Amino acid sequence: MTLKERLKTHYYWVIAGVTVLAMIACGGIGSGLTGVVLIPATEDLGLTRGQFSTEVTILSAVGVVINLISGTLFIKFGYRKLIFGCLSLAALGYFLGSFSTGLLGLCLAAVLEGMYGVCNRSGNPRILGAWFHRHYGTIMGVITCTTGFGGGLFSLLFQKTEAAFGWRGAYRVAGICYLAVALLVLLLVRDKPADMGIKPFGEGEITKKAKRESRDHWEGFDMAVLKKKPIFYMMVLGTFLSSACVFMAFYVISAHAQDCGMSAEVGATAQSIMLFALGAFKLVFGYLCDRIGAKSMTMVSLIALTASLFMLAGVNGQTSMYAAVVVYSLSLSLTIMAPTMLAPSLFGYQSGAKAMGIILASAPAANMVAPRLCNALYDACGTYVPIFRWAGVASVGVIVLYFVMYALSNKDRKKFERAQNV
Repeated sequence: MTLKERLKTHYYWVIAGVTVLAMIACGGIGSGLTGVVLIPATEDLGLTRGQFSTEVTILSAVGVVINLISGTLFIKFGYRKLIFGCLSLAALGYFLGSFSTGLLGLCLAAVLEGMYGVCNRSGNPRILGAWFHRHYGTIMGVITCTTGFGGGLFSLLFQKTEAAFGWRGAYRVAGICYLAVALLVLLLVRDKPADMGIKPFGEGEITKKAKRESRDHWEGFDMAVLKKKPIFYMMVLGTFLSSACVFMAFYVISAHAQDCGMSAEVGATAQSIMLFALGAFKLVFGYLCDRIGAKSMTMVSLIALTASLFMLAGVNGQTSMYAAVVVYSLSLSLTIMAPTMLAPSLFGYQSGAKAMGIILASAPAANMVAPRLCNALYDACGTYVPIFRWAGVASVGVIVLYFVMYALSNKDRKKFERAQNV
């Protein structure tokens, strides 16, 4: 077998490699840039932190819209063309944003910047689902963990770039990175294995492990039936509320460290530690979802969210700051990874995939609201401490909501399986 034939036979690893780079760029830039430029950009443009968060709100609003219509867009254009176009527009947005002289310019640029959201939210789970029919949870964990590593790397890169060339230079570096990944997608990605005359990874394999995993995967209800069930709307609400609690702290880690008397370098380091830890936990999260279930792992993240918010509120030095962000990193799977794995477990695979676009859109919807609310409250209070405490209390209510969802799901599954055995 020639090298070309061998490459073709194992082309799913090429797809995985490009997906990794796309996740590093989308997750890394999206999570690393705003926290680093928050203080220098607001000081340069004469904006409050609440005003600057309008950019994040608009960016997230674009993410909501494009994820809601992503099913139609993927059917019409396919992953390759759609992701190339969206990442190219995001690159253009960051280049334009670097020339902004006020809030209006930042907001207009954010309309284009937000186009990257279709890649790391609904896009990559779709392309991975087409190419990997075995170990999907583990593969998702491996691929999505790179957003954390990417965020850590980009936080350090942007901090160094901002120090040397200002926040505008950091924006331009972000644009260059998005454009590079867009070109890789165009050149290397194929939408499905059949386009190359090969089969997905693991197609047709039946293993003991696959039988064990069946406890977390069932046929479930059609989407038309699911829409009439309260649990579907509770899942959308739960994803929104848990993501909102996460995003109340996500973009202000570096700024909070500096407000607590630490240096900008320590703040950037805390943000990097958080994102590197996120990368490691996503890998573990996907692996353990295949073994102990998505419900258990989601609950772990919810408990970590509550604990970390109160830890952030009580930060009194560098060590406690680093400890808080490590625990906080365990909660970051709630915005993408947890809902992706949890939906098929709660609803069954028949409607889980169809419901995914709506569920995942609620995370960027939370991202529209929470950062702006957080910084508006900061402008009023002068500190993030009470804000973190309020978010921690709210997260306790979210845990209760998820326990109710789990109970309803177990009841639905038992009723469904009894009907199937009749």
